[in-house]
Amino acid sequence: MYLSTQLGPRGQNPFLALVTPLLPGRSVLFAYPRHDQAMMSYLAVLMESGQFRPVIDRSYPLAEIVEAYRYVESGQKIGTVVITVAGGS
Repeated sequence: MYLSTQLGPRGQNPFLALVTPLLPGRSVLFAYPRHDQAMMSYLAVLMESGQFRPVIDRSYPLAEIVEAYRYVESGQKIGTVVITVAGGS
C-alpha cells in the first residue's frame, strides 16, 4: 500500500487512488489529513511507540537548499528530504 498526501510528480496520485482498487494486490491511498489536536496526539503516540517511522531519503544543511530543491525536482526522491537548520546558542 502506498499512502500519499501529495499529488505526485505528474499529478497521478488521486487517479491512482481511484484505479488501484481494481487491480489485485495493489492500492494507493490519497488521504486528506486532518491537522487538529486529536490527530497530532495520535501521530505522536505512533511515533513514540515506533509504529510510525517517516521515510527520510536525504538530509541537506540549509546552506545547500538549492541542491536539495534540485534533487526533489528530479523526481528521484523516495521519502522526505530534510533541511537541517543549525541552532544558535
